[in-house]
Amino acid sequence: MTLLLLLLLLPLLTAVVLPVLPSGLPWVRRAALVAPLLQVVAALLWWRQPSAELSLSWLPRLGLRLDLGLDGITLPLVLLTALITAMAVLAAPPNQSRPKLFFGLLLATNLGLIGSFLARNALLFVMAYELILIPTTLLVATWGGQRRAGAAIRFLTYGAVSGVALLAAVLAMGWLQPSGLDFSYSALARHSLSPVQQGWILALVLLSFGLKLPVVPLHGWQPLTYSQAPTPVAMVLSGAVSKLGAYGLLRFGVEFLPDAWSAWAPWLAVAGAVSAIYGALNAIAQLDMRRLVAYSSLGHMGILLLALAAATPLSLQGVVAQMLAHGLIIALLFCLVGLIERKTGTTSIPELSGLLNPQRGLPFTMGLMLLALLAAAGVPGLAGFVAELLVFEGSWVAFPWPTLVCLLASGLTAVYAIRLFNRVGFGRLDNERADWVSTTWQERTPALVLTSLVLLAGLWPTALTGFSESSTAPLALRSSAAVTVIALAPTSTTELPA
Repeated sequence: MTLLLLLLLLPLLTAVVLPVLPSGLPWVRRAALVAPLLQVVAALLWWRQPSAELSLSWLPRLGLRLDLGLDGITLPLVLLTALITAMAVLAAPPNQSRPKLFFGLLLATNLGLIGSFLARNALLFVMAYELILIPTTLLVATWGGQRRAGAAIRFLTYGAVSGVALLAAVLAMGWLQPSGLDFSYSALARHSLSPVQQGWILALVLLSFGLKLPVVPLHGWQPLTYSQAPTPVAMVLSGAVSKLGAYGLLRFGVEFLPDAWSAWAPWLAVAGAVSAIYGALNAIAQLDMRRLVAYSSLGHMGILLLALAAATPLSLQGVVAQMLAHGLIIALLFCLVGLIERKTGTTSIPELSGLLNPQRGLPFTMGLMLLALLAAAGVPGLAGFVAELLVFEGSWVAFPWPTLVCLLASGLTAVYAIRLFNRVGFGRLDNERADWVSTTWQERTPALVLTSLVLLAGLWPTALTGFSESSTAPLALRSSAAVTVIALAPTSTTELPA
């Protein structure tokens, strides 16, 4: 399918053209918008029939083919990546320095993400996966905050370890195939390895994608990087790049290594619960809005890991829904925090108050912030509720106690959401500092688009779940109707009626 190649060629060609465009931010921004917007259009063309494949010979002696494909899992993620990239381009400040390089690196990140989701060959996936690391590191190191150097080094170090672990796992899976060297997804899913082989390969897979997601204790890079990254980069990292970690666990863990995944599932559920509660408690303690949102994202990634560990048909459907919902919500939160920082010059919670003031505050921005926080807390009618309901209902039958902990963590989301909005939105304005200029409609556009999608996904739940069921159901390792609950459950075994 030529449209599959087009999804990859669009950001590549646009990034090549940017340096020769006339100087001036409007020209560069408009050109950079072309690729992700056309990707959105191309993805929507497949919406009614998400299955598409393309296979071309490349380096057959190395087992590397240009195998691309779309299904009910990857099509929504491709659309999410394209949307967030477009909104990140729009969210760049009017005085963006070196815009050609900045937008070129954003498009390179988009190319790596789309390539990873489209890949149907494990070596091709590794190549696209590694492509993401360099442009994102340069974006943080060049345009980040005061601690950008340390954040970029930490991000690069963790990312390099993730890439090496993934390459080792992929090479092992390809070399150990009984039919010979073959890295195609169909071959990796068809041929089973021994339990010992699956076990140590899964350890590498968990290390790699656990760093990318991230989950505790592999999260050391995340709070600092998210807080120091410029707003558009934080939107892409949290909204799209982290979802690659969940997708990798679903594809390489649940699908390719099912026996080892089932054996490790109890510990993965515990790790997910720990990450969820750790992220929520740390978010409550933060005095900086960026770090609060970063720890909030960490907590929601723990909920994702719980659903992956359960691996029931409903929980895996919840995985896709949670990736989409969280991607939209977290990108919206970082977009709004970036707007507040641009107008007030700070993201420190103690230094801000009264932003809901209709005359001298930022009431429109804070109104959108309230909706985004409610969505993150899982309030019904918004995107987060549907996703978390699927995750918790699908995970309960396998891991009741970790699910209860994650439910508690989800409840704590309301605590830090209310705390943040109360301290920043209400109270008296500082008369010496409150001379802020209201946001323009151009600045509000990315937040308005993301807010509309969060509302739409909440009112139309099948937008999150309708296309993934046929693709996730065959990957389920447990039945939702009747499962034997492992030792983490309140009782040793529980039989649920069909």
